[in-house]
Amino acid sequence: MDFDVVVIGGGVAGVAAALRASELGKRVAIVERDEMGGECINRACIPSKTLIDAVKVVNKARSSPWIQSAARLDYPKLNEYKTIIIKSIKERMEANLNSKGVKIVKGQAKVRTSGEVEVGGNVITTDSLVLATGSVPLSLPDFPLNGKNVLDPWTAMNLRELPEEIVIVGGGVAGVELATLFRALGKEVTILELMPQLLPGFDKDIASATKKRMEEKGIRIYLNAKSKIVSSEGKVRFLVNLPNSSEEVVGDMAVITIGRKASTEYVNLRDISVETDPRGYIKVDENARTSNPRVFAAGDVAGIPLSATKAWRQGVVAGDNLGGRASKMPRFIPTSIFADLEIGVVGRTLDDAKKLGLDAREIIVPMKVIPRAWTTNETEGFLKLVVANDKIEGAHMIGEGATEVVNTVSMAMELGVSIQQLYAVTFAHPTVSEIVGEAVQRLTHGELY
Repeated sequence: MDFDVVVIGGGVAGVAAALRASELGKRVAIVERDEMGGECINRACIPSKTLIDAVKVVNKARSSPWIQSAARLDYPKLNEYKTIIIKSIKERMEANLNSKGVKIVKGQAKVRTSGEVEVGGNVITTDSLVLATGSVPLSLPDFPLNGKNVLDPWTAMNLRELPEEIVIVGGGVAGVELATLFRALGKEVTILELMPQLLPGFDKDIASATKKRMEEKGIRIYLNAKSKIVSSEGKVRFLVNLPNSSEEVVGDMAVITIGRKASTEYVNLRDISVETDPRGYIKVDENARTSNPRVFAAGDVAGIPLSATKAWRQGVVAGDNLGGRASKMPRFIPTSIFADLEIGVVGRTLDDAKKLGLDAREIIVPMKVIPRAWTTNETEGFLKLVVANDKIEGAHMIGEGATEVVNTVSMAMELGVSIQQLYAVTFAHPTVSEIVGEAVQRLTHGELY
């Protein structure tokens, strides 16, 4: 046996699984056909947040009348900076793998059996497999990708130059983040969303506040919009059917943020007795184990949510269990959206809680009552906690620092901390996270701010 564990896929899920299994004494190899770090590091999370953070700095300068500056972005230089960041993170990632004794194998892995993997004509034998092959964009009949002016999100975001008019199909997380970025760069941006609200599945007040902010920035948003591309010669032309009318929407480029599928082309799942769901994603239990006890799966290939947050944790869980340490997926996985106003979400909405029969209620604290919000010159937004039986069932925040604050609430929820226990916790002043303390205060005794 060459290795105890072979991980296929060098994205964040695969790297986490490889590191953890190695730390627990296993002989590990990780196979990657492209770039270590996968989508998150190379094309998605890290590049997008680098660009969005840069435009937020410019926006803040422009919205602060006491700053005398004609701030503007140098997009080519920003892309150079983005490349440096990606390179630095990947180098650190590979150094960490090497320091833990993980063998990095470059090439296309083909699974022959649950104990044999072929790479470049060589066969590697292993006791266990981790499938962390991710997901890939799906070209849909109504929105056929062409690699020119109809693109997937990460290809579009990594262009050296952007056209003037951009149409985004899908108002989910990727659509909202890209619209924020493109509009801040001075582009004309339109979002086409099939569902009745922006950010489908999210808290309705969060979705409404996000839509209001984006429209104030000049982004056009169509809801209940059943659309399709009718032509992509030169301009991209859409036929958009709305509840009471039809319109033509035209742009220089279309970005299709809907439609992904599991990347399992070279895995032969049926031959190794690994089951999938109706959409082709690998079925796993709470331990990241598939229907074949020798095979684990982590990240996008293991189904929703398709997020790097879930992928990191699922990789750790797989590595733990392969190394003999009992581990399972958390009950709560936070979601962060880096729009013009940050969004942090974890757990259930009030509607979700009531559908489960919980005697739930919600408390809302506006950002404008928190002193730190004023010092940052960003008082829009709110934190909403959904509470039942003295426990937090969900947290939904939009505003400055929301992507950080949500982690505090997620920790309390995962550990089962009650509202009464949280009342004893002190949050530093002045900080944005005081908004959590204020919510707890209002749930127990009344307002402080």
